[in-house]
Amino acid sequence: MPLFKETKKEEKVKAEKRIVRFNASGIEYAVSIERIKEIIYAKAVHPLPGAMEGIEGVINLRGAVVPVIDSRKKFKAAVPPGVPEHILIVEVRQQKIGLIVDCVNEVMAVREDQIQKTESFMDQNAAYVEGIYRVGERLIVLLDLEQLWTAAETSELETLSQTTLNGADLSPQNKRKQ
Repeated sequence: MPLFKETKKEEKVKAEKRIVRFNASGIEYAVSIERIKEIIYAKAVHPLPGAMEGIEGVINLRGAVVPVIDSRKKFKAAVPPGVPEHILIVEVRQQKIGLIVDCVNEVMAVREDQIQKTESFMDQNAAYVEGIYRVGERLIVLLDLEQLWTAAETSELETLSQTTLNGADLSPQNKRKQ
C-alpha cells in the first residue's frame, strides 16, 4: 500500500475568449464578442461636415443615430477599392459606434494563453492592440476597443449619437432625394 494516495492530475481548463474575426484592408483583426452588439450589412453613411478626422458620419439604426468610423482609416491602412460588406455595431464606454470593415469572417474561441502580448515590440500609441493570435499560418490582431479611441474622440462620438441632426431623416430613400 503506497504511503501517499495517488490522485489524477486535473487538467487545467484554459480560459477561453470568444472573438469576432474580421478583415480590414487585407489584415485580419478580432474583437471580443462581448463588445459586439450586432453585425449589419454595410449601408449608406450620412457624412457630417466638421466631424473629427476618422469619423465617416452617422447611420440611422432603427431610429438611433450611430456614429460610424472606417476601421481601415483608423488603423491607417490603405483603403482598398470596392464597397465594404459589414458594419460592426460595438459598444465602448456605454456608447454605440459603427465600425466599417471589409467583411466579417467568423466567431471563434481562443485560449487566452495562446494570445501573444505585444507590449514589448509595439508603439505606445498602439495600446489598442491587445495581442496577436495565430491560426495556422495566419496572424490575427486582437483589438482592445476601450483603448482604440481617445477621451476626446469618445466625447465627440457621444455628441454625435445624441444629435438628431435637427430632425433630418437619415433613411437611404431620403438621402437619395437630397
